[in-house]
Amino acid sequence: MATAIPDHAPTNDSSPVSIDSGAVAHLRYIRDTMEAAHTFTSVPGKGCIAMGITALVAAVLDSVPGLAPYWLPIWLTAAVTAVLLASFFLVRKARAQGLGLWRGVARRFFLTLLPALLAGAVLTTALIDSDARELVAGAWLLLYGAGLAASGVFSIGPVMVTGFAFMVLGTLALMVPPSWSTALLAVGFGGLHLVLGTIISRRHGG
Repeated sequence: MATAIPDHAPTNDSSPVSIDSGAVAHLRYIRDTMEAAHTFTSVPGKGCIAMGITALVAAVLDSVPGLAPYWLPIWLTAAVTAVLLASFFLVRKARAQGLGLWRGVARRFFLTLLPALLAGAVLTTALIDSDARELVAGAWLLLYGAGLAASGVFSIGPVMVTGFAFMVLGTLALMVPPSWSTALLAVGFGGLHLVLGTIISRRHGG
């Protein structure tokens, strides 16, 4: 007796099932989002430029003979000013991107950078107490660079490259005469920040 085969019965046809173009776009969006979640893209180009300008102003003031005794307050004031300016532009860029700064990859970025900054503060105090001012510039450049290079693992490529450039300058500062200190600080905290900020502004969303 013949057996009736339902109209909806599966067949042996192995031809691929086409995927709707909308579904493909949706999958691509999910993939891109997952990849971006591992990269901190909110480093502000304008913030880096502001930090660079602040450092150059500090270097000019530090070069004035009459202000030489106040070199540490000048640079500490510049550091605080730079952090405040960078924070302003950082928050603004993160909000524009709809990203949170205290979770996920952003949190890892800052937690990786923080130890080097804290070590720099402690080492600065120790060097000043030991009357070893000639080592301060090298320590600042080297430790900041190390922190930036490490945190760059979670950010865009130019951040890590800039970190290594800071480390090169820091190493150089520990090898050359102390009279080079102000110039190297200007090249590092001024020049490198300006270059990094320009690259980010042009290629990574401002």
